[in-house]
Amino acid sequence: EYRQKLGYENCCRVVFAEADNLPALIVDKYADVLVVQCLSLGIHQRKEMIVKVLAEIFSPRGIYERSDVSVRAKEGLPPEKGTLYGEVPDEVVIEENGLKMAVDVKNGQKTGYFLDQKENRFAVRRYAKGGRVLDCFSNSGGFALNAALTADRVIAADISPLALENVEKNARLNGISNLETKCADVFQLLREYRTAGEKFSLIVLDPPAFCKSADEVKDAFRGYKDINLLGMKLVKSGGFLATCSCSHYMTLPLFEKMLSEAAKESGRRVRS
Repeated sequence: EYRQKLGYENCCRVVFAEADNLPALIVDKYADVLVVQCLSLGIHQRKEMIVKVLAEIFSPRGIYERSDVSVRAKEGLPPEKGTLYGEVPDEVVIEENGLKMAVDVKNGQKTGYFLDQKENRFAVRRYAKGGRVLDCFSNSGGFALNAALTADRVIAADISPLALENVEKNARLNGISNLETKCADVFQLLREYRTAGEKFSLIVLDPPAFCKSADEVKDAFRGYKDINLLGMKLVKSGGFLATCSCSHYMTLPLFEKMLSEAAKESGRRVRS
């Protein structure tokens, strides 16, 4: 009901662990399919009851488990995945921000798609208007497709050929033709663009987590600083850099410190 009040119906995270007073339980809704993650022994032991309740509330076509994550080992649990209820297709087409997106709930990253970036993906449209856009770590193309609705040209870059196949598929689903994909190591690609003198009106940086523990924060800081410094150098005067982090241990103050250092070293005048 909370989600529906905010207009989330076709796709959304309906159970967000601790935030919904259900620690270690994730439930994502993709159209008429639900995907669950059980991350603790207590939740795992109640999985059958949880599935029954979800089926009663949502009457979904199917419920799929994506508990194929390493954190379960800390609870003495093996990774698990598979259909728990009904039928689950290999691909589910959702609608987000008026765009159709094909989601691989069985093998895609996390539970299939990063639902938490919905508003940010929509916001990118205003900054992309009439320009040349580079979407780095594009995954299935959420930012790239939203940008393509207002930009002249968009490049979606990712190291995964499978991810870029999904980008191209999603572009076709929406009749988008001003988008091209680039399969490359983003760090190397940014350096190549720098050497070639390339410039973009908008660069989106939404990398995977650079650290999974507090011990890795220093290395993560260097990694974030590297791509953001390169990104700042590639943005043309008057352009925009949209940058993200999903690393839990990369706190907001630390992330802002990194951006400040990158801005100073870039030699560019930067404002937020």
